Amino acid sequence: MKNKKIAILISVLLVCAMSIAAFTACDKNAEKSINVIGRDSASGTREAFESLIKNSDGTKLEGKMTQKAEELEATSAVIAKVQSNKTAIGYISLGSLDDSVKAVKVNGVAPTVENVQNGRYVLYRPFVIITNKTLTEGDNLTAATKDFLNYLKSDKASKIVADNGFVPNTDNNQTFSSDKSAGTVIIRGSTSVEKVMTILMDGYKKLNPNVTFDINCQGSGAGRTAAKDDTAGNVIGMSSSAIKAEDAGYFAQFDLAQDAVVVIVNKANAIDNLTIQNLYDIYTGAVTRFSEIA
Repeated sequence: MKNKKIAILISVLLVCAMSIAAFTACDKNAEKSINVIGRDSASGTREAFESLIKNSDGTKLEGKMTQKAEELEATSAVIAKVQSNKTAIGYISLGSLDDSVKAVKVNGVAPTVENVQNGRYVLYRPFVIITNKTLTEGDNLTAATKDFLNYLKSDKASKIVADNGFVPNTDNNQTFSSDKSAGTVIIRGSTSVEKVMTILMDGYKKLNPNVTFDINCQGSGAGRTAAKDDTAGNVIGMSSSAIKAEDAGYFAQFDLAQDAVVVIVNKANAIDNLTIQNLYDIYTGAVTRFSEIA
């Protein structure tokens, strides 16, 4: 009887040990799996990232992102996801980077304003300001909209752009004096541009308190649609990627700034450098664990 009890106890212990081992193995594998974070289809940051990430044969990432990737609607959502997940990887605007996540070097080069300016950091794109081309060329934008656009092209705006971690367009250097126009300016578009645009709006309102702003950022695609469909002459769109040739006929445009697309991982991740090829492999699903990266 005693031996039977001992045998049963040993069997129970063996089952428990096997269950713990299996759970540990699964958990270990889960920790090694890369949680690929992308942006939704309306995102200009996604457009820019997928056009810049290429395979060794020159094939772009466009249309080839792994189906396992999570597609998020906003920059803030990408940061929150990477911050909370040790195996996550994502991409955001340099101006949105904070110390809650870790910025990764790309091809050995850190994502900084200086490295965008000198061309060493290869993942960068423009912040484009757009309006309806027909209304703009016909001088049918509202006075308030035209006044704010003149401000965005000024040396005052360029200083704000530079102070917030972006590379301002050197052509935007005109002296600005508001004409004190009144009205509402509608702003739609990129969540990457939203942060600096909000600061620019605050700076402008100190010079012209007569203008109110209606801002709602749901992606570059939404900004392009709003500008294209504008009939009142008071809509400004924001795109965080270059306007495609087939769409250029709809818009009057100028670059507000150049911005780095920053690859981010969790702060606990040991990875500090990835190549363009590494990124292509991760985002296509060819590489599924950080341990596979040499």
